[in-house]
Amino acid sequence: MKRPLFVVILLLLLGVAAVLGTEAYDRSRSETRLMAGARRQLDERAARLRDDLQALQGLNERLAAALAAAPGAEEKPFHEIAPSMAQARPDIRSIVFVHKLRIEWVYPIAGNEPVIGLDYSLRPQFMAKINHMIRHREPVIDGTTRLVQTGRPGLIFRMPIFDAPAAGGGYRGMTALTVDLENTLRRAGLIGAEADLDLAIRSREADGQPAVGLFGASGLFDLPHAQTTIVLPGVTWELAAVPKDGLAYDPARIWLIRGVGASVTLLLLLAVLYHQGVWRPLSGGRTARDGQASLRALLLIITLAPMPLMVGLAGWLVFTASLQAVEDLERQQVDELADQLRDKVADFFEVPRAAAAFNASLFKSGLINLDRREDLLHSFLLQLRQQPLLTLLSVGMADGGYLSAGRPPLGDERGLRILQVDPREGGVLRIDRVDDDNRRSTSVGSDVRYDPRSRPWYEAALQADSLRWYPAYRYTVDDPGGLFEDMGMGMSVALRDEAGHLAGVLRADVAMSQISQVLRAEMVRIGGIAFLIESGGTLLASSDGAPIYRLEDGQVRRVQADQSEAPEIRLIGAPILHSGRGSGRQSLDIEGRRYSARWQSIQLPDGPLLTVALALPESRYAEPAERALNRIGLLILGFWVVGVAAALVAAWWLSRPLLSLSRWAEDLAEGGGLRGPSVRSPVREIVVLAQALDRMADRQRSHARDLERQVAERTQALVEANQRLVGLSLTDSLTGLANRRHFDEVLARESERSRRSRLPMSLLMLDVDWFKHYNDQYGHPAGDVVLSQVARVLLDSVRRPGDLAARYGGEEFALILPGLNLDAAQGLAALIRDAVEALAIAHEHGLSGRVTISVGVAELDLDDAHGAGTLVGRADAALYRAKAGGRNRVETARADAVADGAGPPLA
Repeated sequence: MKRPLFVVILLLLLGVAAVLGTEAYDRSRSETRLMAGARRQLDERAARLRDDLQALQGLNERLAAALAAAPGAEEKPFHEIAPSMAQARPDIRSIVFVHKLRIEWVYPIAGNEPVIGLDYSLRPQFMAKINHMIRHREPVIDGTTRLVQTGRPGLIFRMPIFDAPAAGGGYRGMTALTVDLENTLRRAGLIGAEADLDLAIRSREADGQPAVGLFGASGLFDLPHAQTTIVLPGVTWELAAVPKDGLAYDPARIWLIRGVGASVTLLLLLAVLYHQGVWRPLSGGRTARDGQASLRALLLIITLAPMPLMVGLAGWLVFTASLQAVEDLERQQVDELADQLRDKVADFFEVPRAAAAFNASLFKSGLINLDRREDLLHSFLLQLRQQPLLTLLSVGMADGGYLSAGRPPLGDERGLRILQVDPREGGVLRIDRVDDDNRRSTSVGSDVRYDPRSRPWYEAALQADSLRWYPAYRYTVDDPGGLFEDMGMGMSVALRDEAGHLAGVLRADVAMSQISQVLRAEMVRIGGIAFLIESGGTLLASSDGAPIYRLEDGQVRRVQADQSEAPEIRLIGAPILHSGRGSGRQSLDIEGRRYSARWQSIQLPDGPLLTVALALPESRYAEPAERALNRIGLLILGFWVVGVAAALVAAWWLSRPLLSLSRWAEDLAEGGGLRGPSVRSPVREIVVLAQALDRMADRQRSHARDLERQVAERTQALVEANQRLVGLSLTDSLTGLANRRHFDEVLARESERSRRSRLPMSLLMLDVDWFKHYNDQYGHPAGDVVLSQVARVLLDSVRRPGDLAARYGGEEFALILPGLNLDAAQGLAALIRDAVEALAIAHEHGLSGRVTISVGVAELDLDDAHGAGTLVGRADAALYRAKAGGRNRVETARADAVADGAGPPLA
């Protein structure tokens, strides 16, 4: 036995080692192949970027050289050369000449007004690079700041200009040109649809300062990645990239290798066991035992065979536990992100509130005066510069005048605007751009008449004596570039003088595209989607920029969340609106991907109720769990090997006492074996088995008697269950009344009995008024409660043995009243109608604000051969007349009413 045991253990160990080695080799080859492809792509496109940056730097150097040759007369060569540079490279955002530290000239002016007159000495974020440039007398490329014009990451190429040595060689100024960083990377093919890489860039200064992230997630440098460098003046850029799908190893290949390895190992194991004679058939003519395995072989097989099952079970348990852990982690992450988003949105809407409150307090304190309009504009502009989330800060005058400072919510141009209406000039809206010194620069131009007194924010302020939120509305600013094609909301307040006369209305406004940018900034790093809706379900903002309104025939039509163009918003918005809950969560499939959705309500102070929702793809949590599961699987496999070795030892040790018990059992079966063998074993179960064999026969007879008794009890229970099922088949599960099937049977039987006995029989058809509106308003669960309460009234109203109350269908009920004529039935119907109304169940669309019913009453025509069908038709026709007559009433069937005349019941 020792040799087969040793061979089995060795074979299992070799199989595990072979599977692990093959898997590691295949994984390494896959990762090497993916990384090599990423490295080739990165090197090729980084070379494009390097050439592009050198070309831009060359243009700037030529401009600086021309200006250096014209000391004191730089304006003429600047305006001659700058247009040709912009024509050669349309992606250049601006070209400037800086005298000392103040920008003197900009080309083009349009769109770059914010930098005109900019003093770098007041902008410390730029001074480190400028000082380096002056100190080392070399050009620099600054990619660590955001452009003043757009607020987006940009590249600034600076070239210093120094006086001639004869003039002292001092610093005179510099030339600078700016480009958008993302556009430059997209031009090189490093990002965008063309790129198959996730990219990160960091800048490392030549003086050994720590690297500064320029683009992408800096954590990419901590992962296995392809890397290259670009050496620029005074700085080195390090680029890291990985495939967009990562270095994920195909799980199918993992399990294919493991499955093949396990199968081959099992086949080899069986072959070895057969060769060693573990289950080889016995020689000779030993009758029934031919081909049977020995006890030792069986124990060996029994202990080994469950191992794959045990490993599979353990793997399944680990898998389910991992899934649960992933779900818990996902729930925690979603909750944390939802809370963060909620706080972000709340902080966002705090901006207009604080601005409106601040300026209103200034007016009340006399610190601002509506008559000093230039001072007021200057104050507004300063506040907008301090608070980038504000879109408009305005005052609408009581005489129709308008004064506002604002910034375009759309497009890349972030320069401020002055919007002004003078009633003396025809009430036309004038729009001017503003430079960095808050002075009017170029006119945008507008010929639209604008009266602030007709705007929603003005009207909302007049309805209250305090700060008031006004609803989201579409801007009517006629900006030629369409930069105000957006919706906004905020707070407004009426400004009144000491005598209480209206001086104007102040408003602080934020654009919905601004909150969309806030949501997008939170979601872009995690690949989810977030959106904001009003209490009525209208969409306010979304991280993917989905439209929030449409123009139809000049009218603004708001977009409902469950009707959005974005499938994620549409599918997530529907359960939010239908649930009616202020907060909740749900998992759902969107275009083949599983998402976890979470939504919460935000109550603005003295304002509307908003709901912020987000959805995260569950795949972002599944991949780490899969890696952990693979490691746990390997650990289980190691325990399996140890378990197999222990099982082999246990099989050999247990076989000796069990063989003695086997021989004794054979003797008992042949009528002998009265005296059992002496079994010595530390295993209690083996000793108990030996002691139990002599009681086996008595137990078998006792078990047979118990079995007969149990069969009789089960048979009786089955009969009783069948009887209960018959009762259930005739009863409506919701109301406890008879169902339609039972109603039809009883109606046919009772109508035939009434015709034979010539006794009257009446039928009541009842319908709950406006029940569909009730369900839509209060929900189906509340509607079920109403049906149950109406059913209880019917049960309390029919007390005679032959009467039957049934649910006819939906919100319709019926009462069969044998022996009752039309007048008596009409009286009973009136009592039932009164009882239902007395329940006083609130119904916003019902008569008198309550749930009511309409009743149709008909009496059986004893001479009609089709009595039952005609009776139902006449009662239904009466019910229709009760509905048409105003509802909450009882109508009796006319003598000439037939089923064909009945219209469809009204809801």
